[in-house]
Amino acid sequence: MRLSADVLGMAEQRTNPLGERELVLRGLGIPVIEHLAATRDLFDAMDFADNRLMALGNFPRLLRLSSLSVTGNLLETIDATNLQKNLPNLKYLSLTDNRIRGLHQVTNIAKACPQLEQLTLNHNPVTQRQHYRLYVINKLPQLKVLDFIKVKQAERDRAKRLAQSAAGAALEGDVKLEARRSSKSDDDNKKEQTFYPGEGNSAQESFVTQFTSQQKIMIRTMIANATSPAEIERIEASVQKGIFPTTNNDVTTTTTPSTAADTTTIDPPENKTTITQTSSEEVENRKRKNNPTEDVPFKSDDSSAKRTHSSTTSSSK
Repeated sequence: MRLSADVLGMAEQRTNPLGERELVLRGLGIPVIEHLAATRDLFDAMDFADNRLMALGNFPRLLRLSSLSVTGNLLETIDATNLQKNLPNLKYLSLTDNRIRGLHQVTNIAKACPQLEQLTLNHNPVTQRQHYRLYVINKLPQLKVLDFIKVKQAERDRAKRLAQSAAGAALEGDVKLEARRSSKSDDDNKKEQTFYPGEGNSAQESFVTQFTSQQKIMIRTMIANATSPAEIERIEASVQKGIFPTTNNDVTTTTTPSTAADTTTIDPPENKTTITQTSSEEVENRKRKNNPTEDVPFKSDDSSAKRTHSSTTSSSK
């Protein structure tokens, strides 16, 4: 379900046990955060648990928001620039049970939330990394609670010593390498995603909205007459892009006429290059147009000679 203004208007609004005004958007299958400007910055907390979010970002400016729960989603990336600019007062962030793998995402969280006091990353692959807890504590020195465990001063001291050691320097190098690889992968994905005007989320959606009744009948006929699965996939890809598909026969008929008239054939080495019958007929037609008197070929037969001889005889008589 897309997060529309209507969905936001019908969502549960309550005062949570901490006395915060909270907007509850649990279990709606939301794939992308959008249209939150319709909330008019009226909430202290938002609950996006059990949805299908893959990236944390696209927030409007929400100065009042201080608590955000995104538990049980598919999160892999954090948009540090968006959160830093639009959620400057965020203090509580729950990312339990997601797909965050790299420690570079911890760096993004630290950049995005300079006032963060409580962070939960339980049940994410990143928690299995060596020195995970010390690395997070070092990147977020203001943090008070990490994964429901209070951060102690002894841990802060250990995190600081780790950052100054050779092991810490090697770990930081690995994190920077992860960040570069992730950035390159994101750029490659963006290049592959070409926009086509009229393209729908699926071939079925585009088929319903982008084509006339006659075109729909023709498309059904193409699919019924397809000779291979590859051809069916090609037709469906064109339909999804909002482009009327063409068959292989159409391609042949459009390309053949332009080359047929000027085709030349080369004989074996002992013979010269000959022009096809079509080209020779065109040359003869051009000659006839330029010289109309030559439309009928001259024939030196006996009948013309006899007419000349008879006219000469009659004049002599």
